[in-house]
Order: sequence, then structure tokens, then C-alpha cells
Amino acid sequence: MAMTSEFNLYSLMQEQALRQPGRLAFAQARQRSKSGRFLYETRSYNQFLGEVDHTAACLRDAGVQRGCKTLMLIRPDLDLPVIVVALFKLGAVPVIIDPAMGLKRLLDCVRKVAPDAMIALPLVHALRPFVGDAFASIRLFVSTGKARLPATRRLLDIRQSKAPIGRAVSTQGSELAAIFFTSGSTGTPKGVEALHSTLGAQIAHFGTMCTGSEQDVELAAFPVATLISPCLGQTSVIPDMGSLHPGRCKPENLVQTIEDFGITSGFASPIVWERLSRHCVATGKQLPGIRRAFSGGAPIPYQMVERLGQVLPRGVMHTPYGATEVTPISTIDAAEIERETARLSAVGYGVCVGRVVPGLEVRIIRTEDHALHRWQDVTELGEGKVGEIVVRGALVSPRYHNDPINTAQTKIEASEADQANGAPRFWHRTGDAGYFDKQGRLWFCGRIKHIVQAHG
Repeated sequence: MAMTSEFNLYSLMQEQALRQPGRLAFAQARQRSKSGRFLYETRSYNQFLGEVDHTAACLRDAGVQRGCKTLMLIRPDLDLPVIVVALFKLGAVPVIIDPAMGLKRLLDCVRKVAPDAMIALPLVHALRPFVGDAFASIRLFVSTGKARLPATRRLLDIRQSKAPIGRAVSTQGSELAAIFFTSGSTGTPKGVEALHSTLGAQIAHFGTMCTGSEQDVELAAFPVATLISPCLGQTSVIPDMGSLHPGRCKPENLVQTIEDFGITSGFASPIVWERLSRHCVATGKQLPGIRRAFSGGAPIPYQMVERLGQVLPRGVMHTPYGATEVTPISTIDAAEIERETARLSAVGYGVCVGRVVPGLEVRIIRTEDHALHRWQDVTELGEGKVGEIVVRGALVSPRYHNDPINTAQTKIEASEADQANGAPRFWHRTGDAGYFDKQGRLWFCGRIKHIVQAHG
């Protein structure tokens, strides 16, 4: 898959839809029957492709063009992958902000990115008169609700257009595809730029991790999974989480959806797996159909791995380690944690996050509290030495959007010799402390900003 020249993520989804038009692409829990069971809305790949194409044409006629930064503040339901892939087709740039970061931080993110358009829930539009200049850059406001609002178009009306489908914009792999805002757990949230080539490389890697039966069905309890799955030809089921905040999800809802669809694979954040595993242990429930489970976000503790081992008797838990700026960096499965690394974690060795994924290079450098502009400024550390984890490769975001200060703080220019040999021209500082063991496995020791230096 050549992604350094002409490439658009839409083409990956289109290829899957043309190859298997009748396969179920998505199912989503929408409401309950009188008996209390969920009723599901479904899309075949052919239907999903048609909906994406039509939405793209209608958004284009509404004024969304190539390069248009489009703020997405909608529910993580079926509309999310439809609209995001439609924006990719147009060469527009979806801006994804986690609403869990709180209103003030969210508005700071909006001001920083200065979007051109916004597709949002009615509640977000209702806040517009009360948030000052946060939305001053936006020229097109679109609501996902039914009510008619001042100076706002309804997505429902836009989709009534009979606009022709049209071809996908011929974007380059090096073009900006999306902007994802980090949680800002250790500071102000930063807008991570993802190129079409970056996202393509990430999807290709997850494709190697998700090889399995044509009948595999994925539980998409992590919003990003709904963007990856259609590019890999998978069936995704979006559960009713019971809350927009993962930490307040209802595990009984997830169990019902897993049983309804015979789910064989699951993608969720650590807090969702935590709540699901505790619920299942407390109720004596097992989920024997799940063969693979993926955790997105932070490394998961051994106690949860052990609990999931009881809940998924035939499944293997994979815990990719990474960040918004580069996902994944490394992976490890539960069997290795249980067999060897858990006992070391228990006595202070850190959390083993496994081996670095193909296509990435990871080094450990001495921790510094100032910018490191060139690799010549770096002190590299050897095996067993704890320092900052730095990484380079195709999966790494090149910069933060409209944020040269944080970009300079976290990027290190590679040596001239490396660049002359065709290596990536920069390293990314993760802000995480870690080290490599004798087996070449990477260990995570926490965020550098959280480390307290002991003297004496």
C-alpha cells in the first residue's frame, strides 16, 4: 500500500465495500423492545458506502471543501464513521475532541484549532451565545438534531439534497487528514495532526493484529474502532454504553450486545474493560465467544489482566501501548504478562508494554526538562536504564496543530547521517519514562511530569 504519494483513507473503505457489499458493516443498539432486549440498526457495506458517498456530496454542496477543518461534537454512534469517512473523501479535516476533558478545556481546543465548520449536537449549538469567541472562526454550523436553530443548518436537511456522488478528492499521503486533541492529563490539550499516510499506516498495523475468521464480529466500545473497522472489512457492533463517559458505562449493556451478536473480538478503553470484568466476576458471567480483546489507551494493571482471564476463558487480551501522537508503539498479550512480567511489576519494575511494533524505532534518552532540538543534544541510555521513551516512524504524528511551542518541545531532529539514509527526520518525545530489558521488551514507568526526585 503506497501512502507517501496519492492516497486517501476513503479508498480503503471503498475497496472493502466493493469486495464484500453484502457483509454487515455496522450494527448499533438503538432502543429496547418491550421485553428489554436491544433493537439494532444495521448497515451492509454497500449501504454504508452509499451513505458515505451521499453525505460527502451533500456536505460539499453545503460548503465543506478540501482542507476545511470540521469540528465534530456528536455522539459516537453510526453517524460518526459515516461523516468522518465522508470528510476524508472530500479532503476535509475532521477535528475530534474528547468531550470528557470538560467544557473549559474543550473551548480552549476550539479556539486553538480555529475550525471552519462544526457538526454538533443541539446542546453544543445552544451554548454558542454563552462562550464568547470560541466559535468565531466557524462559517458553517450544522446540527444533528431535529429542532431548527438560528444560523444553523440541520444535517437532516443537508442530507435531503440530491447532489451527485462525485469522485474522492485526490489527496496526498502527506496531507493533513484529521486533528485529534489529547486529553491534556499533564497540561493543556494539544491538537495532534494525523496525515493520511499516518492513519493508513496505523490501520495497516491493526490489520495485522486482527487477522482471523471472515465471520469475526467486533465490539466497538472505543470510538476510534468505528473508523478502523470499515477500512479492514470487519463487522462492528456499537453498543449502548449507557453514558457518554466511559467511566460510567453500563457493563450489563455490553454483555447483552456481546451475547446478541456472538462477538468474537472487542476494542475498549481500560476503564470499560475494568467495569465489564468486575461486573462479570460479580455475576458469575463468562464471555467464551471473545477470542481477542484490545485495550486502547493506558497500559492495564495485572489485576485486570487476571480478572479478564476468568471472564474470557478462550480469549487473549492484547494491550497496545501508545499515545494520541503515535499508536501503537508496542504490544503485549495477557499470557506473557501472567507468565512472567506481572511478578516483576509487583516488586517495582514498572509495567511491561511488550515489544516495539514493526516499522517503529524506539530509544531511551536521559530525561531533560527543556527542548532537545537535535539528536546531537541527546544522551542515549543503554539497556536497563530508565529515561524518556522517544520514537520515530510512519505511525508518528509530525506536529501539533497551530502549536509551534509544543511541537518544538516534543520533536527532535534526527542526525544528518540518518536523514541522508532515508530515516524519518524527527524523533517524538513521549513524555513517558521507561527502559528496555534484556529480552528487548519495553517497560513503562509512568509520566515524567509525575516523577518526584528523591535526594539524600
